[in-house]
Amino acid sequence: MDGFIAGFRGMTRNAIVSTVLAWLAVFEPGSLQTAAEEPQPALRIANLVRRLGSDAFTERDAAEAQLASLGPAARDQLLAATNSADPEVRLRAKNLLRRLKIDELWAASKVHCQVHEASAAATLATITEQTGNRVLAGDQYGAFRETFVDLEIAEGSFWEAIDSLCQRSGNRVRPHYDTRRPGLVLAGGNPGRYPIAYAGPVRMQMLRARRAFTEEFDYERLDGDESHTFQFELQAMWEDRFRLIAYRSHPELVEATTDTGARIIAAQAAASGWNVAGSGTRQVSMSLRLQPPAISAKQLDTLWLKWGLVAIGDPAQIEIEDLNSTQPHFQDDVEVVVQKFQQGPKSRCELTLLVVRELVIPEPQELIFDELEVELFDLQGRAFHRQGQANSLGDQGATLKLTFSGDDEIAAPKVLRITYPRVRAQKDLEIVFRHVPLPTARPE
Repeated sequence: MDGFIAGFRGMTRNAIVSTVLAWLAVFEPGSLQTAAEEPQPALRIANLVRRLGSDAFTERDAAEAQLASLGPAARDQLLAATNSADPEVRLRAKNLLRRLKIDELWAASKVHCQVHEASAAATLATITEQTGNRVLAGDQYGAFRETFVDLEIAEGSFWEAIDSLCQRSGNRVRPHYDTRRPGLVLAGGNPGRYPIAYAGPVRMQMLRARRAFTEEFDYERLDGDESHTFQFELQAMWEDRFRLIAYRSHPELVEATTDTGARIIAAQAAASGWNVAGSGTRQVSMSLRLQPPAISAKQLDTLWLKWGLVAIGDPAQIEIEDLNSTQPHFQDDVEVVVQKFQQGPKSRCELTLLVVRELVIPEPQELIFDELEVELFDLQGRAFHRQGQANSLGDQGATLKLTFSGDDEIAAPKVLRITYPRVRAQKDLEIVFRHVPLPTARPE
């Protein structure tokens, strides 16, 4: 205290008053709490988890909201809370974990990469190892261009890292054409200068813009008619680890503004139907028709789109060894019954499965069949080949009639494996392009 007072000696009265006021401005009420008094993150999370079972509804909701804002940091204690004796705590902890899984489903994979004069193949291996994405490279996939690159990404997304690597190495990315082994491929070729936008696990690029002027002359009426149309051709790709099962046929326009300040509106209705994406799909093409921007506009300063997607995540498996039993198998919210199993000649097998889930039936309903993967293995662990599948949806649940065949005539089925998602979510991804060049030529 003596030292504190000594600091004011020799100061004028006005200077002392100013100094005290400055200190008071810094130390607002409640700000004098020391770092030692700040609750530790683990203790704070524990307190919030405990308050999930509070007698006051508002306190329960407030605790849930704060835990949601903490994200993955609360995961371990929320997992423990799913076994709580308090049913309210269990329910809210499960809801929070599901929200966390959905957030992770739509998030971009993160990359930290700082390499100097490293080979393109080694740099690609670093990116795939950090993200879990399967990206193939090598001459068997299309003359991979091996070179040495510098790449510094402190904390970027998978697609930003891949595009940077392609620009530096002279390669380009495409889907793997063998849908039985889905993934992405890096092969030699000009990566181009396409306008690109990123949204979570999705990368969308503009392939081309098409402006068309059409003049028609009707000889019956002896008059003419001119029309002017404009559209973008788009291509979307997504991370290999991202399991997309359905998408809108084209994105919805939210906002488009030119460098002249003009706002452009859509020339097509918003997509209402869904397209199903097979398990091997990693790329789709689409178009976006707009009211033609003026020739005087050189670029779109902003093109803001929304694209509707349905994705699944957190896969789990049920394995059945007794294929002749009709007893139901339960796991999570899933019930599986082998209603019929018949083994025919030449290792041919026919199966009828009934799958019942508490998860809400998706729209379109056939997605429930695309999100399930059914595999049959023999005694040596070799997979049977699926020959056919017929699906039906009834009051009991989803029925799948499948036909398999083995590699040889003596192959005997041993294990049936059903893979299903614990999480299914629909989302409108917001995709924003900036500074998109426009075609400006007009015919004479």
